[in-house]
Amino acid sequence: MRKDVRFGAAALILCGLTGCGASGGTAAPPASPPAPSTPAPPPTPEQVEWLNGFCKAIGVFISPPEPPPDLRDEFVSMDLDSYLSSVDTLLDTVKYRTTGLTPEAFPRGAELVDSYAKAAGRLGAKVDGYTSQDDAPEDALRGFVAETSAALKALKPDGLDLAALMAADGTVAQAHEKAEHCHPAKDTNQDKPSVAPVALPAAKDGENLAACGDGRCEVLVSPSALVPAPRRYGFTLVRVRGISGGAMAIGAKFGSGSMTSSLDPGQPTVINGLEVKAVAVGEGKAVLSFAPA
Repeated sequence: MRKDVRFGAAALILCGLTGCGASGGTAAPPASPPAPSTPAPPPTPEQVEWLNGFCKAIGVFISPPEPPPDLRDEFVSMDLDSYLSSVDTLLDTVKYRTTGLTPEAFPRGAELVDSYAKAAGRLGAKVDGYTSQDDAPEDALRGFVAETSAALKALKPDGLDLAALMAADGTVAQAHEKAEHCHPAKDTNQDKPSVAPVALPAAKDGENLAACGDGRCEVLVSPSALVPAPRRYGFTLVRVRGISGGAMAIGAKFGSGSMTSSLDPGQPTVINGLEVKAVAVGEGKAVLSFAPA
């Protein structure tokens, strides 16, 4: 009798584990897979327009301007002033252009605008101080430009940034793809066909730059070449500032100041009564001529 009871209890336990006695004798169906997440709705045209305007306003964050390539150049003073002024304007633009945006175009839009405007305003106040120093010497300007350039590279919004909002909101990410001002400007030089090398004519005075001292010469020059200044025309310094893109840039200093001029091949420029011309421009070399105007 005890054996029967034991076997009966064992059978009950086994049936409880295997489901014997259930109708049809089939196992329970597997659990359903989790429902797929609902994709973010596409942005409205108004949302794309809002984000495009926002990215246009924060252009200094997306594509900060590059400083002059050579801060030790004798003619860089005007370039330094221009660089600081352009950065100052771009930082002010963040505030002025975002003021007219409607933050409600996206959730957290107001927070996004505020975080960028605060960061731009803080750096803008510093650059304002630099640009207000009209009589700053060149060495001081070089320091201002170096500090400003470094600060731009490290510039981040004071809080929510666009990348974080895009990661959290698929609609914002889709709008970003469609907003043209949210992407760095394409380098148009990449699309230009390669230019065939220019065969430079033989310069009458070869590479004898000293021949230019009297204001009459035709010489072969390279970037950064220091050309003896024709002092009878008031020049104290003439330097080739660059040769690229089929043109040559020269810098000239004289008693009343300095200037930089871009010379296209065959097109003369008259400076202080001296005709300055790029006879021909090649790759990293050019033929330069001086003659009385």
